[in-house]
Amino acid sequence: MISILDRYIGRSILLTSLLVMLVLAVLASLFAFVVELEDVGQGNYSVAKAAQYILLTLPGKAYLLFAPAVLLGSLLGLGAIATNSELIVMRAAGVSNLRIIRAVLMTGAVLMCLVALLGEYVMPRSEQVAEELRLTALEQRVSVRGRQGLWVKSGNKFVNISTVLPDLTLLGLSVWEYDSNRLVRAMQIDKAVQQQDAWRLSNLEITEFSDEKTTVTQLAQETWPVLVSAEVLQSLSIDPESLSLANLRSQVNYLRKNHLDSERIELAYWIKLTSPLATIVMLMLSLPFVFGSQRSGGTGQKIFIGILLGIGYVLANKLLVHMGLTYGLSPAVSAFLPLLLFFSIAIFGIQRIP
Repeated sequence: MISILDRYIGRSILLTSLLVMLVLAVLASLFAFVVELEDVGQGNYSVAKAAQYILLTLPGKAYLLFAPAVLLGSLLGLGAIATNSELIVMRAAGVSNLRIIRAVLMTGAVLMCLVALLGEYVMPRSEQVAEELRLTALEQRVSVRGRQGLWVKSGNKFVNISTVLPDLTLLGLSVWEYDSNRLVRAMQIDKAVQQQDAWRLSNLEITEFSDEKTTVTQLAQETWPVLVSAEVLQSLSIDPESLSLANLRSQVNYLRKNHLDSERIELAYWIKLTSPLATIVMLMLSLPFVFGSQRSGGTGQKIFIGILLGIGYVLANKLLVHMGLTYGLSPAVSAFLPLLLFFSIAIFGIQRIP
């Protein structure tokens, strides 16, 4: 059962963690807004549109900064309890270190659920709407992203794209070409790769419609000068880590089914899957500093420690993930490496708590 002690410790961590996350996300958004001002004036992209775009990307920034924010928030929240001698009183009253750690981990479970919901439901949709808003204002093109893939209007063609890879290679295309509101050609294309000023298409099935008959032609390769603007794809293609787990899973299945390299998408899938676990690890990492400091060390020292540990986690996460891929480790192992490292450090520190 949840006791008064659990609620008190949980409230302290939750409030400071969410406050720190909001502050960090707002600061990151302000810097991003300054960058966006460089594009204001192009097409219909106004200051109001730029502000709306930044507001829509706020959940994504909060998601990426969630783990460092929890670490810093835990140091501040638990540090305030320690500084006010409340931690000493708890231990003097017979509350064990294990009991306090359990209360912290219960709060971590709540935070883990919050970041999972944010990353799976809120961030993917907000990032998608933000990119489409920005593209429409800058490029003035018609595009719609739905459950059946990405829809783009290019001249007299309507193009449906199943998958946009990070290098802007297109997979699973359907193209409908119209002439004066009459469908004249429908095409199914397995793969499209941009090469300089042209597109190289692979495995085409072209169906041409006329008043007399319908003709079906199959081609292994064909080159088109125009298919879809690369700028449009660059603007609409969202970073894989910003997609939902369901979307990433479907992309991995598609790539495997077609015998294509799925390593980049698989890595994004496993990073997304393990991200909520980083919340628990960050809370555990803060415990040795809080128990060890007691009354010593002010807020400034705790903020400094939190910033250093947060930066260390982000750098180690990027480094170990890419090292794992470089040395041929599976995406799953590469995604778990940073967590295992910091989890081991946290366990070592907790064992040394007096």
